[in-house]
Amino acid sequence: MKSCPTCKRTYTDASLNFCLEDGTPLSASTPGGAAPGFDPNATIRYTDPRDTKSPGEPYHPASPAVYEVADPVSHQGSQFGQQQRSTLSRAGAQPGKSNAVWWILGGLVVAGIIVIGGIIMILALASMKSNSNANSNRANMNSRNVNRNANGNTNANGSNANANLPTSLTDDFSEKKWGTGNYSFGDVWYADDQYHMRSKSKTYLVMYAPSSEYKTGNATVRVTARSVDGTPAASGFGLIVHGEKSTSGQLEDYVLLIYTGNTGDGPKYEIIKHKGGLQTEIVPWVASKIIRTGTNPNQLEVRAKGAELSFYINGQYVNRITDTENFKGGIAGLYTSDTAEIAFDDLEIKR
Repeated sequence: MKSCPTCKRTYTDASLNFCLEDGTPLSASTPGGAAPGFDPNATIRYTDPRDTKSPGEPYHPASPAVYEVADPVSHQGSQFGQQQRSTLSRAGAQPGKSNAVWWILGGLVVAGIIVIGGIIMILALASMKSNSNANSNRANMNSRNVNRNANGNTNANGSNANANLPTSLTDDFSEKKWGTGNYSFGDVWYADDQYHMRSKSKTYLVMYAPSSEYKTGNATVRVTARSVDGTPAASGFGLIVHGEKSTSGQLEDYVLLIYTGNTGDGPKYEIIKHKGGLQTEIVPWVASKIIRTGTNPNQLEVRAKGAELSFYINGQYVNRITDTENFKGGIAGLYTSDTAEIAFDDLEIKR
């Protein structure tokens, strides 16, 4: 029989070594109360006595510790061992897992930043390209507007140049509008409702119209001309278009001339230009059977369209040139050479 020295309970189970009430090591009970072979160290307690007033709890041996403790059977030691293992687990493997998560999260954040940055850069480049295209489109639109305005203004100015002019003008020379008199290069007068001109020998005489109403830009200009006595003008006579004087007082114009004689290769025409005090051939003399000789009148015609000048004689087309000098702001005029008396009549300008 064994008994608990603390609570005095006795146990008949010889295999029990501890009191089931308070965990105190049991001692063998002998008659007289002495335990044979008593070892004083066996009575040393490893834990404080439990409060017997509190409800008891059966003792359950602890799970084996991961590492050894001083008393593997002690409840406190067992709890310490488990707690330590749990602590080691949190301080070792578990933090490693936690760090890996943070590394993964950090990597995801960095990757997200890179992706977002890339998207922002792409959007920025797209916006810049869009702005560039928009600016380019606006630049192109402004350029078109400038060209449109320039062309519109040019056309408007061209139209304005003729805006105050009549759509047609006819001068049959029944009224004395042109200049008359005796000049160093020849004589000019009115007779029989015609305008007469005679140049000095070996020279030529030019007379421009009396006003801007005779402008020839973008117009068709006609005049009838004849030799009064049938004597041909040696260097021709004819119709002037785009005529005006330069700032230095020099003639600037284009002229369609005809020669009405039968000698040599017969009647012919020529197109000349005056500029800078010089008379220049643009189209040298060309024989033409459509030109009437003697005292017969010939109708001379120039059609101006922009920079293009087309020439007609007696209603038939003969040649075309380009106004490279931009003389189109000039007026109509008349030309003769040498001593032949030439009469001009029925000048018409249609715009």
